[in-house]
Amino acid sequence: MLAQDLRYAIRALLKHRGFTAVAILTLGIALGANTAIFSVVNAVLLRPLPFANPERLVEIDAYNHLTGDELPVHSYPNYSDMRAQSKTLEIGAFSRGGAFLMEGTDPELMYGLDATANLFTVLGIRPQLGRFFTAAEDRDGGPQVIVLSHEIWKRKFGGDPSLIGRPIRFGTAGRTRTVIGILPPAFRFPPGESVRDYITPFHDGLDSNSRESRDSIWISVFGKVRAGSTIEQADAELKTIAGRLEKQYATENGGIVFRASSMHERTVRDVRPAVLLLFGAVGVVLLIGCANVANLLLARATARHKEISIRSALGASRNTIVRQLLIESVVLSLIAGAVGLLLAAWGIDVLLALAPEDLPRLQTVTLDGTVLLFSAGLSLATGILFGLAPALSASKPDLTEALKDATRGSTAGRKTNRMRSALVVAAVALSLVLLAGAGLLLRSFLNVTGVDPGYDFRNTIELRISPRSLAYPERPHVLQFYDRLLAQVRAIPGVQAAAAASVLPLSPNESVNSFDIVGRPLAQPGRELSAKYVTVTPGFFHASGIRLLKGRDISATDTAGKPEVMVVNQAFAREFFSGEEAIGKRLLMNRDTGRTIEIVGVVSDVRWRDMAGEPPSTMFYAFAQQQEGRTMAVIARSPSAASLGPVLRAAVRRMDREQPIIEIVPLAQTRAESLEERRFNLILLGILAGLALVLAGVGIYSVMSYAVTQRTSEIGIRMALGAEARDVFRLVVGHAVKLVGIGLGIGVVVAVAGSRVMRSLLYGVEPGDPLTVAAICVVIGGVALLASWIPAHRAARVDPLVAIRYD
Repeated sequence: MLAQDLRYAIRALLKHRGFTAVAILTLGIALGANTAIFSVVNAVLLRPLPFANPERLVEIDAYNHLTGDELPVHSYPNYSDMRAQSKTLEIGAFSRGGAFLMEGTDPELMYGLDATANLFTVLGIRPQLGRFFTAAEDRDGGPQVIVLSHEIWKRKFGGDPSLIGRPIRFGTAGRTRTVIGILPPAFRFPPGESVRDYITPFHDGLDSNSRESRDSIWISVFGKVRAGSTIEQADAELKTIAGRLEKQYATENGGIVFRASSMHERTVRDVRPAVLLLFGAVGVVLLIGCANVANLLLARATARHKEISIRSALGASRNTIVRQLLIESVVLSLIAGAVGLLLAAWGIDVLLALAPEDLPRLQTVTLDGTVLLFSAGLSLATGILFGLAPALSASKPDLTEALKDATRGSTAGRKTNRMRSALVVAAVALSLVLLAGAGLLLRSFLNVTGVDPGYDFRNTIELRISPRSLAYPERPHVLQFYDRLLAQVRAIPGVQAAAAASVLPLSPNESVNSFDIVGRPLAQPGRELSAKYVTVTPGFFHASGIRLLKGRDISATDTAGKPEVMVVNQAFAREFFSGEEAIGKRLLMNRDTGRTIEIVGVVSDVRWRDMAGEPPSTMFYAFAQQQEGRTMAVIARSPSAASLGPVLRAAVRRMDREQPIIEIVPLAQTRAESLEERRFNLILLGILAGLALVLAGVGIYSVMSYAVTQRTSEIGIRMALGAEARDVFRLVVGHAVKLVGIGLGIGVVVAVAGSRVMRSLLYGVEPGDPLTVAAICVVIGGVALLASWIPAHRAARVDPLVAIRYD
């Protein structure tokens, strides 16, 4: 019987090709969008990390329970104590870094890790070729070895297996490292970041300050929970260790608490809200698609009313009829699911092209077995969802009315009309929810892009560089290098100003210093004052467009041996000197040595971290007065900044042909990249909302068209009795307005309540913003009027004589 029902279902669908094509296209688009977004959900949120025992892997960070500050990195002594005292964890450490590969004609900057040897055993990975370094090699003064990524091995060395055991020139100090192994393809650690080009031993070359100072925090720590223990037990143990260290080293560890959390959870934590929002949005699109197809099936069921009545009169049970109609629905949805898979394969390519590069694990998105199983299950469930109500409605025909061929005014017809109207109301409400979400994201995006960042990003280009230590080994050499380079840049035609800074706005790098204010009591351990710091050369504020509000700039006379000075921003002055004059105040930077720095100027605030974040309190040091700092960002301000890249590169080559360049990038590009995630969320939700609006419009059109067809005789009688065309037009449009009005009322309530889940994605606009919701209601109302205009226009042109004979 099942095979017979399947054959009949296929014949029925082929007989009504127009209906079948529209239904498959509607569902195929909705199912394809769901499959594509689920592939992202699966890869980013659900799939385990590609390491051995991923559920036991943890990241270990810290926080200050006195101030609430998050501390993602640790000092070396704290890491060593954690590793020695923990019984529940196998603990390792790494730090991110970069160095130039000096092989070939042009040096290439590579980004990698300095990691402890147990990284490989904790993750349970095997080399693609060669071996990994051992604990005996991970020591100060150990052999200069390196493990390269599979990608670098293929691209730079052609996948030559004889590279194992060979030295390569690595770094600008003229040293070599022996390649001992190749990482597996696409190896990523930390798992949410991009491919690392190399891994070198962690302890190789650590200086005494890095090893001994608990104030120097720079190490990322990971771990693996030992068999028989849990992450919760490990977290409790780390808190106990932190408590002991706080008592033992009250000054350095005051308030510091260690914390272990699932590595998978930490990887996806920041992107989970946006991904789940998109998954929910695409589910709403599917519901609207189901409502539209259900409407088509109800209309088709009315046309098949006599057929179903005859089958029932001949002895077919209600279960038999429902089964037959459900099989037709399921066959339809499975075909649509196959079409959706093809669309999803294309959609994934579009997603990957639009997505920001730093979205974790996005590179692993694929149509794997889990996604295919989800697609098949969703297609089956969809067929049942949109087919069940029409099947149940059609399976109880009024035999007397049906066999008389007079079903237009039947009770069953009225019930069907009510059901179809309810489906339109639901589609309108759901589309409003999606459009309101997209509207809120659009307003947030416009608000963020309209924020004054506090610096001139449109006319400024960055040249990031680090003088090679082989040619510029001592501090005076480094200072002379930048003096010469800045002179070369300022001499370029069109360059209005040039300077250098250790970090620029919207950079992921950040340095923080603690301090005390001279003349005030010293802060208690764990409650030290702290602020972001940036090292700058004279003229940086003028070159970057940051306004000097009070006092003076860093000058060429602020050199080593002179009293140290700094400039602070408005946020710093407000936070630490509210109601006082900041200029002239001195900050105690080191309690042991008594080193102080005087504040000589105040500048305007800058959005350093992101465009939506508040400007942090910031201190600007004089570069020539600092004993450390080699890597700097040279900026040049010019109306033609975007085209200065080749000229800047040539200027460096004239000065030192062997000097590598880290990057040259316009600040406008950096700013645009900082908005990529918001732009990605906006585009995807906007596409889904637009699709929902189109589907809702199609649903309104189909219901109005069907209503006009059903009421043709009634309309003819009305017009024969004196009704004018505009009266008929208002009748049809009024019915559409009534349905849309109910849908909008329900949708507003749901949208206002549901938009609260988007709070973390919004900026400058509140969830349920009345202006946004009102604008969306106007848009949907306009679409509804357009969708109902054609059926209304057709009804108004009915010939009364033809209409009266219609039934």
